[in-house]
Amino acid sequence: MVALLLLVVGAGLWYFALGGRETIEAIVLGKEAVEVEVAFTYTPVASSPLRDIEVDISVRAKRVRVGPGTEFKKPIVWERPEDKVKAMAPGAKVYFRKVITIYDEEGSPLFNRTMEFVKGTDRTITIYMSADEVKGEKLLIVIDVYIRVELPTPPWTPAPSTIEVSIHREVETNIQQ
Repeated sequence: MVALLLLVVGAGLWYFALGGRETIEAIVLGKEAVEVEVAFTYTPVASSPLRDIEVDISVRAKRVRVGPGTEFKKPIVWERPEDKVKAMAPGAKVYFRKVITIYDEEGSPLFNRTMEFVKGTDRTITIYMSADEVKGEKLLIVIDVYIRVELPTPPWTPAPSTIEVSIHREVETNIQQ
């Protein structure tokens, strides 16, 4: 009987004083987070040979609840199946570098990552950050994209034809509820 009483007292102490309530709420209700989604859509400018790549970037941020298995600040990359660049220029060597930096309303850096890809597919990158560390209701997302496409050339051509595109965008967005 005394052991049961000690067990109940210990569980109560854990629940109310040592973070047990927050642990249970996080497991059952999820933890509050800010989800940032950056979508990249590529449009190769058709010609013979390919001459340019247009890039459309869209950004969205919202407050969400996430489960206990969610990793904060680890980008999740969703790729579309079609490689648009290689569909327009078969045999091309493609290199994409994306640098994404996210700041809160006070200017504190929350996320900074460089990602490299070798396919010209549309992508959506989702990043979760703990809501506790995001100050304010706005985010500044700074995006730098570098694209290099080496087009295939006939063997008698002295050097491969190359397309290089550099883009810098700064997007301020409200965090949706």
